[in-house]
Amino acid sequence: MKILFVFFLAVSGIQAQSLVEIGGKDDGLVIDLRYTTADNFFKTAFYPAHARALLRPETAKKLARVQAELKPQGLALKIWDAYRPLSVQRAMWKTLPDARFVADPAKGGRHNRGAAVDVTLVDARGMELQMPTAHDDFSEKAGAHFKLVPPEIFKNREKLQQVMTRHGFAVFESEWWHFDDADWERYEALDVPIAPAEAFLRQKHLLLDSRVVKEARNATLVLGTPQKHPANPLFQADKPWENSLNNLYPNVVWDEDKQIFKMWYKCVLADKEVIAQMDQPSTVHEVGWYLLYATSKDGVHWDKPELGIHKFAGSSANNIVARDCPNVGVFKDLHDADPARRYKMVSDVGLGKPQVRFSADGIHWSPALAAHGFGAQNGDTHNNAFWDERTGKYLWFTKLYLGERLVSRFQSADFLHWQNDGLVLRSGIAEGRASQTYCMPVFRYGSIYLGYVMMYHVGDGRSVDCELSWSPDGLQWQRVAPGTPFIPRGAQGGYDSECIYAMAGPPILKDGRLMIFYGGDDFPHTGWKRHCLPCLATLRPDGFAGYAPLEQAKPAQIVTRLLRRTSEPVCITADVAAGGSLRVLALDEQGQAIAEAERITTSVTDAPLRWQPADWQASAFRLRMDLDHATVYAFQAGELLDQELPKPSSPLKAANRKMPPPAARTLSFDATAEGWKGVDRLEHHAAGGAKGGYIQVSRSGRALPIALSPATAKESPLAGDWSQLFGGKGAEISCHVRSSEKGGRVMIELFARDVAQWQYETQTTFAPEWSRAAAALRYDWDDAEALAAGWKRAANGFSWSETIQCIGKVVVVPSAAGALESFDLDELTISGSDR
Repeated sequence: MKILFVFFLAVSGIQAQSLVEIGGKDDGLVIDLRYTTADNFFKTAFYPAHARALLRPETAKKLARVQAELKPQGLALKIWDAYRPLSVQRAMWKTLPDARFVADPAKGGRHNRGAAVDVTLVDARGMELQMPTAHDDFSEKAGAHFKLVPPEIFKNREKLQQVMTRHGFAVFESEWWHFDDADWERYEALDVPIAPAEAFLRQKHLLLDSRVVKEARNATLVLGTPQKHPANPLFQADKPWENSLNNLYPNVVWDEDKQIFKMWYKCVLADKEVIAQMDQPSTVHEVGWYLLYATSKDGVHWDKPELGIHKFAGSSANNIVARDCPNVGVFKDLHDADPARRYKMVSDVGLGKPQVRFSADGIHWSPALAAHGFGAQNGDTHNNAFWDERTGKYLWFTKLYLGERLVSRFQSADFLHWQNDGLVLRSGIAEGRASQTYCMPVFRYGSIYLGYVMMYHVGDGRSVDCELSWSPDGLQWQRVAPGTPFIPRGAQGGYDSECIYAMAGPPILKDGRLMIFYGGDDFPHTGWKRHCLPCLATLRPDGFAGYAPLEQAKPAQIVTRLLRRTSEPVCITADVAAGGSLRVLALDEQGQAIAEAERITTSVTDAPLRWQPADWQASAFRLRMDLDHATVYAFQAGELLDQELPKPSSPLKAANRKMPPPAARTLSFDATAEGWKGVDRLEHHAAGGAKGGYIQVSRSGRALPIALSPATAKESPLAGDWSQLFGGKGAEISCHVRSSEKGGRVMIELFARDVAQWQYETQTTFAPEWSRAAAALRYDWDDAEALAAGWKRAANGFSWSETIQCIGKVVVVPSAAGALESFDLDELTISGSDR
């Protein structure tokens, strides 16, 4: 058996105690902790879902020797229980106060000392050998020496007992599966968590997670308020090679071993005379690129060490750690067993050209290696990546460019070969291309993922705002407060008045505050030559967003979704103003109060609630929080029973929706082209159509000709909310088409404004005679229903509901099958329908 690591635990002032984790992938043990679920005698999940099997180091070594003896026989141990916290022991004793089966917590049992195990035997297929009873069968058959058992089962039990006792374990008389380390008296009973810190963090629920709050009365979600440090900007671009700290793209970690902050930041060499001073000058996008490095003991005062690695102007006395690496993300990877790959870098040298590097110290980097699996439109932004324990993969977030800037995600097991997870976040339909998702550094926090999403206002001065986003799984993303910055830009003319680019990596907790580093710029996002300087904002722990009273003078209340009860204490993070309070009640599944916590009258972080009654029981419960001049940010209280995101509400699905009567509009093209355009060319003909005039679109080469309507209501009678324009429950789109030669099928596309489309392939094929093509739709479809009806959404498309309410361009185009150089279009009609 391989001992993975010594697990030091120190929680709430409890002195650190040493335990080791068992059950590594190489030791052969099968871990099946029965108290992580309700599948046990007590019908209660006493352990958190992420509990690990822990033992005293010497006890684990004895168990390793047992496993070594069993392995040649094709057998292995299955671990049902190991170290058990005293708090769990008390809960078990309350249910079954019988010392034959449950140790008295006042004395402390052997499990509580990390010196006992509940085990059975499994074969090479992982199948349990037959034993007298199941685990936690508190009948007489569970006795270690109960004789009335079949011979084969008796043999299996004897084999288990003999191998365990040979290696220093003692049989427990009333339970055949329980074995004590013969030296158990050497150890004291402990009451420390059985899940690592990150597991507790996973169970922390931020209230900005839309899955958490079921009901809110006079309460609303408000963004937290990061405080900008008075020392901002933290340092200047005061070195000759710091020609342009363009966007900065700060990557910051706290090195626990070195006890220092480390920052890697972007530097562009925009001036030709500065590029010429590089050692063997080179450019990407016609400018030079350096990755620079700085350190700090407090995060405020920074040093730029003279590293002696790369020469500039003939000297290596500078802080350059890498070159020719645009758009860098750096992180420290504690997961990788190879110390030469402890630090990892992601960058790109243009769209579709991602690369990675490795380093043992974050200073001396390997040559760049190509990262495989990316598309031709990925990259050219602040790339950022990290090891994600939840998925067991590396995740990389970068840009997807489809005529606008979008956020995409990739995953990898080896950091070299990547799987494309596609688009994960885009701007809203009202923003269109005027505000775009420029980049999104991502990190895990609590039970979710958070992201700083930089919104690039292309249509409004080219400024950049930093908003907050979140995701339950790293794939489905939502902006917490669209249009509202999380770190607001400063006053006009200030150091961060135009652009803010937040750090890659999680915020760093120091002195009771989360430290969020960012680049602040007083110049818009345009051109190479501009400085973006490092800055710092701090935030109270968990304070990204919280629920607060909408009207302070009135009662405010929130109720959570159902939670799974564990033995861990319920803890809460909240700000309470002077004279205010936070009242928390536990409700059963029917909504009845079963316990009330002592009122909180001051601001707290991860504060355990003191309940009355203290021993309330419920396998599932809700929390009700009454807010009086208080803001609640987060709580820890087991796992959500329902992990699904609430379905987005659509007014088109409302039962009481008022539907205008069906109406129709036909574009005859008799007198004019009705504002339509063609790619590449459009000609209007006053006669010769299916009925009167028509339009002809043409395009040379193999590219397909395209006919498209204007995108705004001012220019087109087809633009707007179709549920109101054409009424009824749905609509039919029809048109007449012909072509000089046979071609592909007629495709009809509906754009949300002029941004992205849904497409339908009709059954009509282009031919020399006029033919009618049609597509039907319902306004109240959700995306799945629209897809099932044959409509297809573009990669950057909005939801079906959003698109129907914001129709812009209507497009007719041939399918790719059978290239056409031109086609004719006439009598395009939209007809509302009650079907």
